[in-house]
Amino acid sequence: MTAFHFGSRRRRLFGYYEPALDETGKARSVLLCYPLGNEQVFAYRTMRQLAARLASGGHHVLRFDYFGTGDSYGESGEGDLAGWCEDIETAIDEIKEISGAATVNLAGLRLGANLAARVAVNRRKDISKLILWEPLEADEIASAGIPAASSEPKSKLAEDFAKEAIAGKAQSLPAKTMLLLTEQSRAPLDFGALTVQNVPDMSAWDEERLNSGSIPVEAVQRIVDWLQ
Repeated sequence: MTAFHFGSRRRRLFGYYEPALDETGKARSVLLCYPLGNEQVFAYRTMRQLAARLASGGHHVLRFDYFGTGDSYGESGEGDLAGWCEDIETAIDEIKEISGAATVNLAGLRLGANLAARVAVNRRKDISKLILWEPLEADEIASAGIPAASSEPKSKLAEDFAKEAIAGKAQSLPAKTMLLLTEQSRAPLDFGALTVQNVPDMSAWDEERLNSGSIPVEAVQRIVDWLQ
C-alpha cells in the first residue's frame, strides 16, 4: 500500500494505492469513494478491508480523501458537492494512469455513492461498473448541511443527487454495469434498471462498528464477487 498526494497544485488530494497482487490479463482498477463526516470515520476499516480484498483479487485500487477532508489539502468547510465530483474525476484519471487500465470500476458508499453516480453519467466511457452502496436519500442530504456551491435551491440539489444514485440519470448506464446494495430494513424503493441486492448487517458507517471494530463482511464480499 502506497500513500501519496496527487491532483493539481490548487487541489491536492491524499490517497492510498493498493497494487493488484494477482494480476492476470488486462489491468483492472477500482476507485473507492468515501462517505463524509463521521460516516467516513466509521467506515474507514471497512473501506480498507474492501481495498485489500479487491487487490488480492487482481484489482488496482485507489481510495482517497476529498478536498477539504482527511489528509487532502483544503480547510474543513471549503469542500462542496460540485468540487467533490471534480475530485472523483481527478482520481479516475490517476488510477487509470497508475494501473494502465483502460476503464475504472467505481464504488461509492453513502454520499460517495451519490457523487459517484453523477460522475459516472459524465464519464461513461471511463467506467466499467458502478457500485452504489446505501446512497443517501434526498432528506438525508438536505439535513446534512452539505455545501452545494450552486444557484439551485438546496432541496432541489439534494433531490437531484439522491435520484441520480437510485432511480435517475444513472439509469442511462447499462443495467448490467450497476449494483446497488441496500439494507433489508429499508422501505422498498423503485430503483429502476439498477441491480438491487439487499444485504443484512451491512452498515459500514454505524458508530457501533467504530467501537467494536467489526466489518460488514457479507456486503464487502458481494462487491468483490460482483467485480470478478
